[in-house]
Amino acid sequence: MTVGSENGKRVWPAAVIFDMDGLMFGTEQQIQRTWDLVGPEAAGEPMGYNLYHTMGMNRASRIAYFYEKYGKDFPYEDFEKKYRAKLAEIKAAEGVPVKEGLFALMEYLHDAGIPMVLATGSGRENTMHNLRITGTPDYFAFIITGDMVKVAKPDPYIYRLTCEKLGVEPSEVLVLEDSRNGVRAAYAAGTPVIMIPDIQKDTTPVDGMYTEKFDTLAQVIPYLEEKRKQ
Repeated sequence: MTVGSENGKRVWPAAVIFDMDGLMFGTEQQIQRTWDLVGPEAAGEPMGYNLYHTMGMNRASRIAYFYEKYGKDFPYEDFEKKYRAKLAEIKAAEGVPVKEGLFALMEYLHDAGIPMVLATGSGRENTMHNLRITGTPDYFAFIITGDMVKVAKPDPYIYRLTCEKLGVEPSEVLVLEDSRNGVRAAYAAGTPVIMIPDIQKDTTPVDGMYTEKFDTLAQVIPYLEEKRKQ
């Protein structure tokens, strides 16, 4: 089979684009815990609830959010340094939780000759660390991280850029997302998106934007099997 085709016929999807935090790994909860721990010193309150509003954002967008939320005097650099140190401690003690069905889905796509791409708002250093310590298969055609893009989700830029690099139309790919910002970005880019909610359980703000909503990544395989029969 050639990439994106079967018996000479173009098949869908031509590629699958993965988000990372909350979709591939259970890291959102770990980050949220660190924001609660470091928050009282930085802002006088546990700050974990802010994650609901910043999911999918890159560093620049998060900084802008916190300055708007807490004022220009908010010590973001110190806050970031301390929460990342706490996060490293948690990962060292607990590892990085791998979401149900991730590796099976990656093996399925690899065997089917369907390219995979990782497009995340997280920085490259953290992204590569998560992939390494979880033993994630090295199947990604390429990886786009938050520090490589000028604007973050919910802006569609990261998904439009991914499609350009793949050389395919947005309608030809499938995006997998857990957050509302991610779904909004994919929808605005014109890419079909499956939502697999993580900590954002209320999906009503993006209902009508996603193609399907599943509980786990394991459900993506039978969905694709059915699509490939059509």
